[in-house]
Amino acid sequence: MNFIKCISIIIFLIFFIKNINSQSFKPNQKQQVNALLSQLYQGNTYETMQCLVGPIICDGDTIVGININYGIPITLTVDFSVFEDLQFFISPATVSFSPNLFSRLPNLTHPATFTLGRFNTPIPEDIVLPNNLIGVTFQSIGVPIPNAFFTTGAINTLLITSIPGFSLPQQFPENNNLKELMVYIRQNDTFPSNAGSALKNLTSLTLNIINQGANNITFPTFEPFTQLQTLNINFQSFDPSNQLFDFESSINNIKTLTNLNFKNYGFRFPMEFVDLTNLSNDLSLTFTNYAEQLNKFEFPLHCSLTLNDLQISIYDIDFRNLSSLILNNVNYHENLPPASNFNFKLMNNLQLFANSFNGTLPEEYCFFGKDVINIGGNNLNGPVPDCFRCYGGAQFPKLFPNNFDNFNDSSPAEDCTSFSLAVPVHQLLKTNETTVFEYTGSNIGWVCGIESTQSGVQLEITDPNKNIKITVPPGAGNQTAKLNFGFDLSNSVTFSYEFLGPTIDSYYVQGSDIYFRGSYFSYNEDFTNIIIINQNNTFIADTQTIEQQNLNQGIGFSNSGESPISILENCQIFNVSIDVASKQSPNVSFIYFGNITMLSNISSIQLNTTGGDFSLIGEFGCEGLTDFSNPIFKINGIDVQILKITGNQINFTYPIIENAGTYELYLEVGGFSYTTEVQYIITPTFPPTPSPTPTQTSTTPTPTPTPTPTNNGDELSTSSTLSISLIYLFSILLSFIFVF
Repeated sequence: MNFIKCISIIIFLIFFIKNINSQSFKPNQKQQVNALLSQLYQGNTYETMQCLVGPIICDGDTIVGININYGIPITLTVDFSVFEDLQFFISPATVSFSPNLFSRLPNLTHPATFTLGRFNTPIPEDIVLPNNLIGVTFQSIGVPIPNAFFTTGAINTLLITSIPGFSLPQQFPENNNLKELMVYIRQNDTFPSNAGSALKNLTSLTLNIINQGANNITFPTFEPFTQLQTLNINFQSFDPSNQLFDFESSINNIKTLTNLNFKNYGFRFPMEFVDLTNLSNDLSLTFTNYAEQLNKFEFPLHCSLTLNDLQISIYDIDFRNLSSLILNNVNYHENLPPASNFNFKLMNNLQLFANSFNGTLPEEYCFFGKDVINIGGNNLNGPVPDCFRCYGGAQFPKLFPNNFDNFNDSSPAEDCTSFSLAVPVHQLLKTNETTVFEYTGSNIGWVCGIESTQSGVQLEITDPNKNIKITVPPGAGNQTAKLNFGFDLSNSVTFSYEFLGPTIDSYYVQGSDIYFRGSYFSYNEDFTNIIIINQNNTFIADTQTIEQQNLNQGIGFSNSGESPISILENCQIFNVSIDVASKQSPNVSFIYFGNITMLSNISSIQLNTTGGDFSLIGEFGCEGLTDFSNPIFKINGIDVQILKITGNQINFTYPIIENAGTYELYLEVGGFSYTTEVQYIITPTFPPTPSPTPTQTSTTPTPTPTPTPTNNGDELSTSSTLSISLIYLFSILLSFIFVF
């Protein structure tokens, strides 16, 4: 085994030495690596193992990182422009550069970040930063930052710790790349007032204000930022004798903020309210080391507030807009804040652990959510409210350690004799509504369950140990529900309710279906609407919907496949009732009329374009049932004059239509409509008899013949033709006499 280990080590060393000896770099990089190592290590360039030396990080034949960790002051003159594959560069405060580092950066091939420990070399105004330089951190800079840092390159993170001599441009140039900016503001420094409009995509801004011993710092005002999410304002001072600033109200204009953090002593808060409600909901707000007048603050809704390392009373602060309150080392030695300071429905995280609170645990703390409060590590004593005893100490590990009477993290659940919930024995509900009941009790716990004869009934504890809500969907019939509460659901209450019975008040026919209107039909598919016609004919109707109810459409039979129309006859009386969940409505009687029926053969009727009178035969309603007083009759959209209408006949004058053709006929009587088409034809006309045209053949006037009188009726004509006929008849008679 030892022999094998020795052989393995020898093989490894052979490859290791071979790799060192074969190490190579891209052109020009070798020379600058030698120069860098020579300057750092007093002439030693480590020729054979440069990529194994701390400052140099290689990837194949190229340099991807330089991390200088060197304690002796040195000025580097290396030409960094050859390291185009550099992805990060780190130098300590002992290293400076000549000439300026940013004047000799390559066109980087990968996104790169630079962290510079100390930087005092002036940066030229005309500097052009490489596009892949995305982050620069100055750990100590004492020269101005030129506009080029915001107009060239693509820096998205710029973190600046400054010393005297540093300054920003008086106004920021427009920049779409920078997302994170940290700067220091010292005596006589100013922060550009146009940051909100110029730094269009800035999401995080940290201002470190060195007000220790200062008296001439101008606190910045804030134009509305469009993307800013985090604003950190850190003061250096812990002493109110140093420069203080009035609370800057323009902070309330930054509506995109989700994180707002204040640290140390710097603001003077006004005596009146500090209104932060204009900031976004769900804001995370933090005060560290100093805060005053917090009882004057109005927090935005759903705000999360964190207080760190403060000696401040929170007993009278209004936390009702908060969803989270976290205290760390706020040791004021007072009682827990009263429950009235909180909104139990909003508060989901109350962290008061180890903050030197004393006194007892208020009864109202039962109304917080079960896992909301963390009050362990304080000096609380006395009895605990029954709501906690009913569940046992093991259910509330965040209550301990404390000094409660006979209650610790191993105390078992007790029989909750203080549980109470009074609900009415019987409730009457509407079938078409979701009904919500709210009841108040005591020590009902944090969990609940429900067993109901109707599906979809829900039980919710709206305020722990105090209020419940029962939601009953539309239903029918008589129902009961068992409500279960407390640890292991060991407490229960029975709740009963009844839905109103159905009624029918009218019907109508549309197309081939009949619809019944009324009240308290079933709106729940679990309960069937059963229509009963003439006591013994049953039909399954559709489930009613709220939309149908709002439109007063009633219930039809489109889903059942069979309609009562099949057994109903026009103008005959029928009885009807409806049964829903064994609740049956009273019988009501109606005269049935299904629809207008035309008995006249419309297809053979031809109306004249000149208009005229006509009659149609059909079933237009039932005498005594149908309202014939306001019929509507139109042809081609033109009103038709109705002369007379009965249950089986309409006499009317139809309108003139200029052109022959087929036109729509629409008839509506008593709420029933009928549509068809009717044909118009052109009325036939005959040409007049032409007058003879006289022909003049001579100048001699032609005598006018005497008109031959005619005899209308049974008298014989005296015309010449008739005379000849009489003579002929007389001759025959004479011949007959002569022969015989």
